[in-house]
Amino acid sequence: MPGEDVIWEPEAEADLDSILEYIAKDNIEAAIYVTNEIYQQVSMMLAPVSRRGKKGRVAGTMELVILRTPYIAVYVKKGPLLRIIKVLHGSEVLRFGALKVR
Repeated sequence: MPGEDVIWEPEAEADLDSILEYIAKDNIEAAIYVTNEIYQQVSMMLAPVSRRGKKGRVAGTMELVILRTPYIAVYVKKGPLLRIIKVLHGSEVLRFGALKVR
């Protein structure tokens, strides 16, 4: 909806930093590409016609699969805000169930 804002929670920002650092060990261009894809696709959630998120595995969350990457952005919608709470690698999804939504 128009007027919605995306807020990156500190844990989600730390996830992105870790992703960038991990991939950059082998390929800085790939690291930049992946983190840019995550940012761009999350920002596309703001467009009403582009809403691609689905109900999350944890109650109260939604998930957005980041195309062309192995990552999933987990978010919570609170009124006009979309709070990005976690960015997970596909291999981490099974461990995600212990997350507590604030």
